[in-house]
Amino acid sequence: MSEGKKVEHLDDILSTVFTYELNQIEPEHGREVNEWLTKARQSGEVGQYFIHSFNNDTDEYMYTYVYEKGYSDYEVSFVYNPNDLQNKGSIHVTGLKNNSINDSFVKIKSINDLSIRFIMSNDTIEEKLKD
Repeated sequence: MSEGKKVEHLDDILSTVFTYELNQIEPEHGREVNEWLTKARQSGEVGQYFIHSFNNDTDEYMYTYVYEKGYSDYEVSFVYNPNDLQNKGSIHVTGLKNNSINDSFVKIKSINDLSIRFIMSNDTIEEKLKD
């Protein structure tokens, strides 16, 4: 199997665990997310994270909206340790571009599993790996 095929296969598998989109809202979440986002933009300080989740025990996926005041782009990564059977992984979110005029939010769709943690950080994954 070629290296390209392995990467495509891994991408397919990961897309069943989580996906993310910038400035997108699920139609059924529209009113509630827009109200939450308006309040978040009016309060707090630059660099402060705001999180809003939709988690129904019967749904296959949960939706989490993340907004960092003053940021227009995000790094979203899934991190896991195959040797840790208790924890299925973490979704790591970092604001990348400081832009207080055109700030953005990210919608994260993930499998509905409460053992997946969300980590909001000021450091990218690359910066954390240097330590």
